[in-house]
Amino acid sequence: MIKHFFKYLANLKLAILILLVISVVIGIGTIIEQNKELLFYQKNYSILIFSIPLWKIILFLGFDNIYSTWWFLLLLSILGLSLACCTIIQQLPTLKFSRRYYFYKQINQYNKLQVKINAIKVFPSHLSHTLLNKQYSLFQQFNSFYAYKGLISRVGPIVVHISIICVLLGSTVGALTGFNSQELIPKTEVFHIQNVIKNGFFSSIPQKTFRINDFWSIYTTNGLIKQFYSDISILNGGGKELQRKTISVNNPLLLKELIVYQTDWGILGLRLKYIKKDTSKINLQLPISKINTSNQKLWISSIPSVQKNNKSFIVLIKDNRGQINLYNNEGKFIKSSNIGDIIYSTDVIGLTLMDIISSTGIQIKSDPGIQLIYFGFFFLMLSSLISYISFSEFWLLYFPLKVISGGKTNRAKVKYNLEFLQFKQSFFN
Repeated sequence: MIKHFFKYLANLKLAILILLVISVVIGIGTIIEQNKELLFYQKNYSILIFSIPLWKIILFLGFDNIYSTWWFLLLLSILGLSLACCTIIQQLPTLKFSRRYYFYKQINQYNKLQVKINAIKVFPSHLSHTLLNKQYSLFQQFNSFYAYKGLISRVGPIVVHISIICVLLGSTVGALTGFNSQELIPKTEVFHIQNVIKNGFFSSIPQKTFRINDFWSIYTTNGLIKQFYSDISILNGGGKELQRKTISVNNPLLLKELIVYQTDWGILGLRLKYIKKDTSKINLQLPISKINTSNQKLWISSIPSVQKNNKSFIVLIKDNRGQINLYNNEGKFIKSSNIGDIIYSTDVIGLTLMDIISSTGIQIKSDPGIQLIYFGFFFLMLSSLISYISFSEFWLLYFPLKVISGGKTNRAKVKYNLEFLQFKQSFFN
């Protein structure tokens, strides 16, 4: 019964059916947004299906996080098991059978071949030498020859199955044991992994300490951001620096079990200083709010007045260049100020912009199965190269007054026909 079960799993039609179901599910995952908050689904999928809101159906079936659901991982496991059974039960015996040499000793066997020769005489020794020079493996038994080359192409389907199994296994391991964290950290701050937005059932969050030493951006001539950078350090429990690197978009920090990406940036606040004429100073830190726009990042804040007759300002920040735009309470533009500038000064007090507190968006990701996925794609590329190699076979049966020969190949048939024609012209009469 167990043997029959594994043979059923090795069925090609079953593997294609499972692959089709997985493709449909992945298609659903590209249509429905993944890993969003509950309010997002309630707002965007509020239509009723048989008096049930669509968002409830989505959450019940796990369509909000398809790639980590138990039934999707089960589909991947069944497909991987089917491919493994097919490799062991069908592909390996086929490869073993291809290595065997077998002779055609009946004339009717040659009638099924793609190309064949009927002749009176052949030069066996010369033909054998030519076949060996053309990388054929040659076998002889009395008056019969058998030769083949390109046996490695028979390994191609096995390598394809191994590659797919590696990708499936790597994806499953990553889904079960990996995690993804998004952190928005002010520069000079020390932080730990806290804001985990996605994690697997068996994932473990490492207790690592990071520090953002600095953050800056570079801009194009037309004022658009070209790249932004974060100087980040890895610290031990005592605060000693273990590793340091400046990361940017597409240039992450690679650790043993983690990858630290640069993803975003933002502004958290302003540092101001009130300087009175009696030399007393007041340090002030103001929060700032982000304005959601379609094509530009904007932040807004307000500088309050310290005394009754002092001015108050509305602050607008467009980028991370260290410049702010000041407006009055009626929204009229007053001026632009840079870090270190005096915003205004009176006989009694002066207000100076000391710093703009910027933050960097860091994504910390763990995917223990990524190496298996890389190996899978490596084997897939290797199998593509192997598939271009032709598996060619050649048979010969000769008698004192009659010679018959034939051959076949699975690829490059025109080239093989020309090669066979060369044999006919050189060694047969």
